[in-house]
Amino acid sequence: MSDLTHQTSLQKYAALFAGAIVNAGFGSLYAWSVFIIGLETYLGIMRTDVSIVFSLAIVTFTLGNFVSPYLFRHMSPAALVFIAMAFGVSGLSIAAMGSTYLTVIVGYGLLFGFGCGFAYNTVLQAGQAAIPDRQGLANGIIISAFAAGSVISAYLLSIGVDEMGVRATFWLLAMTIAGIGVLAMVLLWMSKVRFLIPEASAGQPHDRSILYISWIGFFLGALAGVMAIGHTAAIITHFGGGASAAVMGVTLMSIGNATGRLVAGWLCDQISVRSVAGIAHLTGALGFIVVLANPTGEGAMLAMSLAGVAYGMTASVYPTTISIYLGRASYGKNFALLLTAWGAAGLLGPSIGGYFFDLTSDYRIPLELAAVVTVLALVNAMRLPRSQS
Repeated sequence: MSDLTHQTSLQKYAALFAGAIVNAGFGSLYAWSVFIIGLETYLGIMRTDVSIVFSLAIVTFTLGNFVSPYLFRHMSPAALVFIAMAFGVSGLSIAAMGSTYLTVIVGYGLLFGFGCGFAYNTVLQAGQAAIPDRQGLANGIIISAFAAGSVISAYLLSIGVDEMGVRATFWLLAMTIAGIGVLAMVLLWMSKVRFLIPEASAGQPHDRSILYISWIGFFLGALAGVMAIGHTAAIITHFGGGASAAVMGVTLMSIGNATGRLVAGWLCDQISVRSVAGIAHLTGALGFIVVLANPTGEGAMLAMSLAGVAYGMTASVYPTTISIYLGRASYGKNFALLLTAWGAAGLLGPSIGGYFFDLTSDYRIPLELAAVVTVLALVNAMRLPRSQS
């Protein structure tokens, strides 16, 4: 199957909207922290045990991204969204019905995480097919929706946990995902969008060096980002900010993350991805320099805001890069490979930051390392082509 060229504008944007709402719903994966205290109390487990659930969800999220592209040839976007919804809803239902640590591991860590990743790659590919002439914008909208969904979900789910408890909130999230999934399936069916399938004779460019450069850039940019973002509140309070400043810093970082993803996607349709990647890494480097030169609560807030923007732009520019240079037909599988860079950075970054803080009782070394890594990412970005052709 190929993506349809005779779609109306309404049909195209119906598919794009479907992708955005699916990613916004599954962005609740990043709101895991609101369940931590409630699960510790309800199940009588340690903080490390709770953290394992989210780590496992990240692994299965990556796995879901690998699996879905192999079904693009055989199933429609609406059918694949149904599969993602089935995994997500069943996982949350198991977590809600069970009263043991194992049910949360299986339900949230395995099934919900897998459903999130399966949906993520599916709707990105559907968005590419919906507006093939604006690949950057399609990526930016759908990727930013995931970040925006995490912010909104964290606020709403925290209220749910406080008012109803963890199990009832899992049920509420499951019903929300189901409702979003049904609406998205209807919109995708109406849009008539189809995946673009690679053919041996299609003549798509396959310059693998682009994938290697993008992987390194994504890894370095994400590593610097999560090294700081994973400790945002602690960094702000460490440099003298109060509790309200820490909350504001986390909020600004989250807004910057979502905004950076959208802006980077749009920019990739206007200027070269080389320039966009350069802007992303320069923004991050500037943030780290600000807090190192001005180690105050205000300096830390500004630095974390800029780090959020840089991280968001990084998360958008490199997926768009492989779409432009390696072709939309093979985008799903290439994106799954690229995502391993994010997974590796996500596992290493917060741990490195925590290790050096424990060693020195100071965040200066982690921030200095983040600045150096960002500069390396900037140098790597200059290896990308100067033009979009």
